[in-house]
Amino acid sequence: MEEAAAVPLTADPKPDQLIEHEGKTYRTIREGKAYILVPPKARTEIDPKAAAKDSESQTVFYNPIQQFNRDLSVLAIRAFGRDLCERRRVRHEGSREKRVEKRNVRKEKKGKSAGNHAKVAQEVDGEAAEETRAAADKGTLKRARVADEDDDESPVKLRKSTDGEKLAIESELEHSVDPLPEDMQVDEVNGDGATAPSKTTVEPRTTAETASASESNAPAGFNGSVKESKPPFRILDALSATGLRALRYAQEVPFATAITANDMSRDAVRSIALNVKHNGLESRIIAHTSNALAHMYSVAFPPSDSHGPDHVSHRYDVIDLDPYGTAAPFIDAALHALNDGGLLCVTCTDSAVFASCGYPEKTFALYGGLPTKGPHSHEGGLRLILNSIATSAARHGLAIEPLLSLSIDFYIRVFVRVRKSPADVKFLAGKTMIAYNCDAGCGSWTTQLLGRNHQSQSKTKSDTVNWKHGAAQAPSTDRHCEHCGYKTHVAGPMWAGPLHNAQFIEKMLEDVQAADHEDYATHARIEGMLDTALDEIYAATFVPEKSPFTPSSNPDVLISKSIPEQVDNIPFFFIPSALSKVLHCVAPSEAAIKGALRHMGYRATRSHCKPGSVKTEAPWSVVWEVMREWVRQKSPLKEGSLREGMPGWRIMQAARVIEEGVADPIGAVGVDGAAAVSAEAITNSEAAAADAATAAADMNGTAAAPPASGPTPKLMKVVFDEALGRDKPRKKRLVRYQQNPRENWGPMARAK
Repeated sequence: MEEAAAVPLTADPKPDQLIEHEGKTYRTIREGKAYILVPPKARTEIDPKAAAKDSESQTVFYNPIQQFNRDLSVLAIRAFGRDLCERRRVRHEGSREKRVEKRNVRKEKKGKSAGNHAKVAQEVDGEAAEETRAAADKGTLKRARVADEDDDESPVKLRKSTDGEKLAIESELEHSVDPLPEDMQVDEVNGDGATAPSKTTVEPRTTAETASASESNAPAGFNGSVKESKPPFRILDALSATGLRALRYAQEVPFATAITANDMSRDAVRSIALNVKHNGLESRIIAHTSNALAHMYSVAFPPSDSHGPDHVSHRYDVIDLDPYGTAAPFIDAALHALNDGGLLCVTCTDSAVFASCGYPEKTFALYGGLPTKGPHSHEGGLRLILNSIATSAARHGLAIEPLLSLSIDFYIRVFVRVRKSPADVKFLAGKTMIAYNCDAGCGSWTTQLLGRNHQSQSKTKSDTVNWKHGAAQAPSTDRHCEHCGYKTHVAGPMWAGPLHNAQFIEKMLEDVQAADHEDYATHARIEGMLDTALDEIYAATFVPEKSPFTPSSNPDVLISKSIPEQVDNIPFFFIPSALSKVLHCVAPSEAAIKGALRHMGYRATRSHCKPGSVKTEAPWSVVWEVMREWVRQKSPLKEGSLREGMPGWRIMQAARVIEEGVADPIGAVGVDGAAAVSAEAITNSEAAAADAATAAADMNGTAAAPPASGPTPKLMKVVFDEALGRDKPRKKRLVRYQQNPRENWGPMARAK
C-alpha cells in the first residue's frame, strides 16, 4: 500500500496525516480536538523489546498515559471557568445596578433642582410683568431693578443646567433696556402674565426630559441594545513542551480568551508555534520562550514604568503546572501570578519521594513534611502536597480550597481554588495534622492536629460568634501502638481538610456524561473516578443503594465555597487484605467489612486511590474488633500461625471469649442481621456516636470526655452483612480503577 502524499502545514488537520514543512516531514497525532506534529517514526509508547532501529529518537515528548490527565484537566477548567465567569457576570451586574441607582438618584436631585429654579423664575417673571404693566398704564417706564449680589433676598440670577453650565434665569434681569422699543411695548407682556422668552433665555428642562436626555447619553452597554463584552479568561500552560495542553484548552474551553504556552526550550517553542499554526489558533495562543519562574514573577510584578491609569493586569485565571517530576519549585511563583479566585492545577510525578519512605530528607525539603508508610501512602503524599501549597499561599494571605485531589497511577493531580482571604488563613493550623503510623506493626495510625479552632460567644453582641485559634493539646497517643505495642513513626505535617468539593465534582460529571466520547477517550475512567471521589464525601452509612446521578436542573448554580474550618474526619483508608496479613487469616471481602461497619452505625466507603480499600470514621479499636470477630466467626486461625511478639498475637489477645454453655450472641441473630432487634440498633448507634465523638475530639486537638454509659467495642454485635456492604450497581458499570493495558505501562523518558 502506497504511503499517502504529504500536505502543507496550512492544510486542514487530520489524524495520521503527513505534513511537509520547510523540508521536514511530520505525522499528526490527534487528542481531543487538537493535533500535534511528531516525526513519522516517533515512539508513542515504551517497549523495551522494540528494536531501536525501528524508531527515531524521542525529539518530541508525547505520552499517551497522560491523556487521562489532559482530559480531566479540560473538564475541570471548563467547570471552574463557567463558575468564575458567572461570578464575574453577577458581580458586574450588581455593580451596574448600583451605578444605575446612583445615576437615578442624581437625576432625581437634578430634576427637583430644575423644578425649583423654574418655580423661582416664574415668580420673578410675574413680578416683573406686573411692574411693567403698571408703568405702561402710568406712562412712565423705569429701568428694571437689578438685584445686587450682596442682597440675600434677591432672586438667584444664575442656575446650572443638566450639563453643569451656568445659565441666566431670565433675560429681563440681565438685558432690560430703558426705554423699551416701541415694537416690544405691546408684545413684551403676555396675557398670562409671563414674559416672552428672548433668544438668550434657556428654558429649564423638566424631570422627564432630563431623564430622557441622560438615558440617551448613557453608554450603549446599559440599554441592552449592544452585546456585552466577553469577560477575560486567561490560561497559562507554564511547562508546555509540545503545547498539546494549550491547544486543547483553546479548542475545548470556549470562553478562554487568551492562552500562553510557555517553555524555556527554544526548540520546544518552535514546535509549539508549528502546532499552533497547523491548528489555526494563532489568534488565541501565544508561544512564549522563558523560564517558567521568571515569566510568572514578571506577570505578578510588572515593571514600574508600566503602572498608571491605563495599566491592565496580565495575571492568569488558570495556571497549569505539569512538570516532569515535582512541581514544588513553581508553587510560589504560580500563586503570585494567579488572579484572586483563580484555579491552580498541579501535577507531581515523583511518587518515589512523596509516597515512599526511601528519601524522607528529600520529601521534607520539597514538601515540608515527612511521608507515611503503608497502603495509604499515596493519600498521605496527596495531603503533603496540599499542605505545601497551603503554607506557601498562607504567607501571602491566600487561602486554598481543594476542588478535586486525585492519586492517579504514578502521579498526583490537584485542582485548587485560591482566594485572597487573611481571615480563612487563620484556620490553617487547625487543618494541619501529623500522623503517628504503626508502619512496622499492625498498620494503624493516629492523627494529631497542630492547631485548635473553636467558637466563643461574643460578650457584646448576643447574635455574634467569634472564632478563637490556639494550640492543640498533645500528645494524642503514646509512642507505642496501643493495639500491637510496636513503635510508631511521625508523618507530616500534612493537610487535614477535605480533599474535594462535591458541587465541583457534580458539574464535572455533568460534562463528562455529555461529552463526545471520541474527543475524551478516557471518559469511562474519568466518570468512574469522579464517582468514587464523590463517594468519599457522601460516605454511605446504612443505605447501600445510591440513586443514579442526574444533572442538576439549574446549571448556573455557583460552586459554593467550602467551610473554612472544616476538617476531614475520615483521613486515609485501610485494605482488609493487609489487616488479614497481620492476623494470618483468610482475607475478608470488602463488602463484608463495610457491611459490618455499617451495621454498627459507622460510615464506610471506598477510596479512589486503591481498589479494595475501605474509608471509615470508625476508630481502629472498632476495626480490629471487627477483624477479631471475622477470625472467630468465619476464619479460625491455624494453630501456631501467631507467635508471641508478632503484631497479630497481641491484637488477638483482646478477642472475645464465649463461655461454654452460654448462647453465642451472634448465633441468635444470624449472619444476615435480619433478626436484629431495635435495642441492638440503639446500642450500636450510641457506641458509634461515642466513638465518633472521641475521634472528633482527637481531630480537634481536645480531650474527649469519657462516655457516661457507652458500650465498648466488645459489647457491640458484629454482623458481616455483605448485602449491606455491597454498593448496588448503577445502570451502567463504572471503571473505577485503571488496569495497566500492557506491559511496562508508565512514564516515558524525557525528550532529548
